[in-house]
Amino acid sequence: MELEHLDDNIIFLNQSFYDRDEMFQFVSNELLKNGYVTGQYLEKVIYRENNHPTGFKLKTINVAMPHVDSEFVKKNGMFLITSKKGILFKNAENDENVLVQIVFGLLLKQSDTHLNFLMKLASSFGNDQILQKIVESNSKVEIKNILKDILK
Repeated sequence: MELEHLDDNIIFLNQSFYDRDEMFQFVSNELLKNGYVTGQYLEKVIYRENNHPTGFKLKTINVAMPHVDSEFVKKNGMFLITSKKGILFKNAENDENVLVQIVFGLLLKQSDTHLNFLMKLASSFGNDQILQKIVESNSKVEIKNILKDILK
């Protein structure tokens, strides 16, 4: 995925949601409005998350990487949500609850690019300073610069 797919319209900083499903409802509406996904996105992302959780418990800041099959994506991109309060997800490793502060939502039309992109993104998870900068940022420009460095 190239940097031009990091769209200000789908970067949401310092958000607060009642629960994960409310967050998915919000982001689904924004993705539909901006032409990223099909009308089935909301149903498919919740179904996939219920059956294959994407939360990751890390040292200090937890993340999630929800995604759907490529047939429900109209154009490549990635939404990003930060929440200092956190959003409850299930842990991908053991199904326990994990409070997530950063959601990296993958929107990939070609499933073969999926793994390479995930590996680049996941490589940043060991760096608490990068994740802390993302959570604390109030600037979409700063977020895009951080992600540009990660994804190069």
